[in-house]
Amino acid sequence: MKKNLFFTFCFSFIPGAGQMYQNYMKRGLSLMCIGGILFILAVMLETVVFIIPFLIIMAYSFFDTYNIRNLIGTDSEIKDDYILQGIDLNKIKNNKLLGIGIIFVGLYLLLNNVLYGISRQIGIDFLVDFIKIIRMYFPSLIVAAITIGIGTKMISNK
Repeated sequence: MKKNLFFTFCFSFIPGAGQMYQNYMKRGLSLMCIGGILFILAVMLETVVFIIPFLIIMAYSFFDTYNIRNLIGTDSEIKDDYILQGIDLNKIKNNKLLGIGIIFVGLYLLLNNVLYGISRQIGIDFLVDFIKIIRMYFPSLIVAAITIGIGTKMISNK
């Protein structure tokens, strides 16, 4: 049964919400998690690099909502399934590059949120200046390191 077009339009602006409104819970949850993670990374790391994939997920989710709505009740109706169904989680768990990236993000958050605040309150000027320098260049360093790592991995696999 097709849902209200106005509510479909409103929910389609939130990644995954339009799919959930159309009773495609697994698909909607997948898109909502991917979009949420990308948005949180963009905000926490204060970098635009994660905004572009977030916008792509938003656009995909928007048009996917209407595609699902138009296919409901037809012979070619889409099966509700997770978006990342084909990804092998064992490969992700054993990925050293991803682990190093997560460690760097954790270190950045530790420096940015904890040590910076403590050093400002205590009044350790050299540590405040050091953390300011790290805050300025760390997001660019992470993106560059991930890009180089992915490129190296792609070359070594061929």
